[in-house]
Amino acid sequence: MTPPRPVSDIQKEARRNTSAQEVAALMFVKMAQEEQFDETTISEHPDLFVQWSEFWRGKKGDIVLDEGQLYRSIHDVTDAGQNRKPSETPSMWTRIGNPLEEFPEWVQPIGAHDAYEAGSKVSHNGKKWVSEADGNVWEPGVYGWAEYSEPEPQEAPQEPQDVPSEEPGE
Repeated sequence: MTPPRPVSDIQKEARRNTSAQEVAALMFVKMAQEEQFDETTISEHPDLFVQWSEFWRGKKGDIVLDEGQLYRSIHDVTDAGQNRKPSETPSMWTRIGNPLEEFPEWVQPIGAHDAYEAGSKVSHNGKKWVSEADGNVWEPGVYGWAEYSEPEPQEAPQEPQDVPSEEPGE
C-alpha cells in the first residue's frame, strides 16, 4: 500500500505544473512573435494572445486577437494615436490566416508585408482564385490570379473484362 502524500506536496506539485504551463505559453507567444512558427501553428492557439484594446501598446511583430482573428503589428505602437483596431486598419496590421479556411476572403494588400505569394488561395466576388505571382497586390480577376476550378473526379480504371477468345480451327 502506498503511503499517503501530504497535502502540501500535492499543492506544491500543482503550483509547479501551473507555472510550467504559464512559462510554456509565454515562450510560445514570444516565439510566434519572432516568426519562429508558421501561421497554421500560431492560429491553433489564439487563446494565448492578448485581446486587442484601445489601450494596447506593443512592438512590431506583436500578435493580438481582434474579433476572433489574429493580427501581427507591422510597427511599434507607443501611444493612442498609433493604436488602431486591427480589423479596421489593414495598413497597420497583417492578418494571420485561419488554417481551416482554404480560400479566405481576399483583402486588398497595401504593401509588401501583406502581398500574396504565388500559390496563395483566396475567394473574391463569389469565385475562388490562386495567385500566379509573388508579391501579388492585384485584385483577383484583374491581373496575377487564375480562377480555381474544382478538379474533376477521376473514375477508377476499369478492369478489362474477360472476352472469350476464338481458337483457330474451331
